[in-house]
Amino acid sequence: MKECPYCYAKVQPLDTVCPNCGRQIERWQTGFYSRKPLSARNRTAVWVAAILVTLLLLAGFCRACHWF
Repeated sequence: MKECPYCYAKVQPLDTVCPNCGRQIERWQTGFYSRKPLSARNRTAVWVAAILVTLLLLAGFCRACHWF
């Protein structure tokens, strides 16, 4: 099974149209590497969220240990 590059639904290897979204699929477009990378803005948002979660966990640990 391959995946649609537009909606990531499972499609048969010989399908030319996605059964889920109905868009035309070329044979070379299917597969894992056809996914579009995250934009710079989304990538930044993911990093900021990860840093905030890490800081919150660290602050909770410090508070539980009565370090401040």
